[in-house]
Amino acid sequence: MLPILSPAASVVLKGADYLAGPVGRHCGYMFFTDRKVRQLDDELKELDHTRRRVRHDVEAAQNNMKPIESDVEKWLKDEQIVANIARSVLDYNGRAQKSCFYGWLPDPKARYCLGKDASKIVKEIQKLFAQKNTWEKVYHENDPPALVHGALESPPPSLVGGAADLNSSATDGGDNITHSRASIFKDIMEALGDDKLKVIGVYGPGGVGKTTLLKEVEQKLKKGRQFDMIIKAEVSQTPDLDNIRDQIADYLNLNLTQKQSAQGRRDLLLGRLKEDSNKKILIILDNVLVGLDLTEIGIPLGEESKGWKLLLTSRYNNVLLEKMRADQTFHLQGLEDEEAVRLFEKTVGDWLQDEEELKKIATQVAKKLVGLPLLIKSVATALKNSDVGAWRSMSENVDANEMETIVQPAYEHLKGDETKSLFLLCGLIGGTIQVETLL
Repeated sequence: MLPILSPAASVVLKGADYLAGPVGRHCGYMFFTDRKVRQLDDELKELDHTRRRVRHDVEAAQNNMKPIESDVEKWLKDEQIVANIARSVLDYNGRAQKSCFYGWLPDPKARYCLGKDASKIVKEIQKLFAQKNTWEKVYHENDPPALVHGALESPPPSLVGGAADLNSSATDGGDNITHSRASIFKDIMEALGDDKLKVIGVYGPGGVGKTTLLKEVEQKLKKGRQFDMIIKAEVSQTPDLDNIRDQIADYLNLNLTQKQSAQGRRDLLLGRLKEDSNKKILIILDNVLVGLDLTEIGIPLGEESKGWKLLLTSRYNNVLLEKMRADQTFHLQGLEDEEAVRLFEKTVGDWLQDEEELKKIATQVAKKLVGLPLLIKSVATALKNSDVGAWRSMSENVDANEMETIVQPAYEHLKGDETKSLFLLCGLIGGTIQVETLL
């Protein structure tokens, strides 16, 4: 005869049943840390191989003027984020090996955190593999020209094609080039077609749209197919030469991890680039805030790179001219008032057209933001779901020369503690993160 359990005992047993899974899982983080770290290391290596294959397919498609699927572009961005986090977790492994209790036991807290993080990242990597397996190919076929251009657009201009259709590119995140940017866009394209110019620079304040403008230039160049290869790297405020090398190596399907020393990685990259010395190559270095020794990175100069060009962006013209020896530089200035207002209204949304008071405030605020697209979108995003009081307060207090008057209201209107923490973290990281992706 089965024993009859009291109601209290039944509750206890049921609770134990529920807890068994979570408790076992959390204990596993601590006791099977080494296994989880090895699994993460294996998954990361496979992810690196997969990324290189995807990039190779993307490059081949672009060389054949095939538009890349948006899912593929997003996958590559997500992969970079996950891979960087995975490497950070693996770097933490050394600290998790420290012992406690006078060397008798491994540090349980460190091992628990490491095991838990490794398990989470493995799942994220596996999600990336699953997403990748849903693709048949990385590109889609071009739409018929009539559907792409319609009656409102002219055909794309040639590389240096005069004044034809200077309104066919975006500067504010995906729409047409604005009137104030059409001239500099044309000048940059012409400079890239001039055989006498080797190093070309674009300078302007942070948030003015240098990176976005260069993306549009890159798209035009790919359509014109003037260069055999276009390579891009983000430099940031504190240049990490290894990171720059890795970004360049990705375009070349080159694995630099086979060399342990910085000198070895530099020589490997230098040797690989020298193999393409007769090709027409454009190297874009974005956000160059201090002088860079290109040979130290692994970029050959002089006779070893006859057909090459460098396209640089910086906040400072003197860095481009004096440190990077630019042959010609272009000053990208802020949007005109009318363009700034249009961008602000577009970021807020169509509903703004029905709100006369808010529309007037939007015009006032937009004109105070010195034509910086990033600043305009940041403020508009902060206000789009706010009440009229917040709009009035912003109009009265905002001053582009006093960044606190912009940052503080934007921070206060963020939803949730996690979002606010991310905002503060990005502020600490500074120029090493592409802020546009957070808007």
